[in-house]
Amino acid sequence: MKVSVLMIDGSFRENTYGAKYFTKQNFPEGEFEVIWVEYYDRAKEELYLNDQLKVITLNYPRESMYHSSFCFNKGITEAKGDILIIPDADVIVEPDFIQKVWNIHQEFEKLVVYGYRYNEIAEDKLNSLDINELKQKCLITNPTNYGGCLTVRKKWMLEINGYDQHHTFESGFHSNGLDIFTRFRNFGMAIRWDHSLKLYHPMHAFTAERAPEYAEQRKLIQWRSKKLDYRPLNGIDSDLNTKNQFPDQLITDKEKKNEKEKEEKENTGNNFLKKLKRRVFK
Repeated sequence: MKVSVLMIDGSFRENTYGAKYFTKQNFPEGEFEVIWVEYYDRAKEELYLNDQLKVITLNYPRESMYHSSFCFNKGITEAKGDILIIPDADVIVEPDFIQKVWNIHQEFEKLVVYGYRYNEIAEDKLNSLDINELKQKCLITNPTNYGGCLTVRKKWMLEINGYDQHHTFESGFHSNGLDIFTRFRNFGMAIRWDHSLKLYHPMHAFTAERAPEYAEQRKLIQWRSKKLDYRPLNGIDSDLNTKNQFPDQLITDKEKKNEKEKEEKENTGNNFLKKLKRRVFK
């Protein structure tokens, strides 16, 4: 098989556009697959109605903290394709998206390619999901959106041992896209942003959420960057994890105090995961 598309969820997705649009591609039938990995025990019901979609559940307890890296790594190990496409799961793409990715990766062997995510903006709301309207209204608001869409050969993803399952990357807020980018760069991969790979992202309630979890994750990534380390602390294969000793305390007492004060000011009762659990599991 040539291509595997991997999407993940922790029972929080407000829509599942990716499943619909990635299973309706003009790439040869039987040469690509689309995998949806749910962290808990049951994915959204509409996903099971798509007979072109492979749904995997990890069956973690509902009260446990969501950790996207476990979903990514399960998808990677299950994938049969030579090329992995790992997009945001609530995006819309045109029918030739997979073909474009395949063509690009035939040019170079050791290559990571990112697509551009075009977002709906509040000032110009969408009236429909018509592709022409998406093209007209959606804009690039983050030109380095590492989680928007990553494409790479599976063998290179296995070489860096997948996503980091360290507890630092827990919760719905995670910078593991930046972490993967950093590790591929440290590994010596050629990295390319390609304007032909366009993904359209309708706005939803949590589009602009921010959280203090990012600060600690960024410190881990900065530590890894300085070490030029490309292996995770806890990846797919325990024998391929980094041998570097990770400091237990990346944030000083002063920084912790500042973070705590910041959290209080920002009213962390609105924490992403807490809101989701109240909505999904009430």
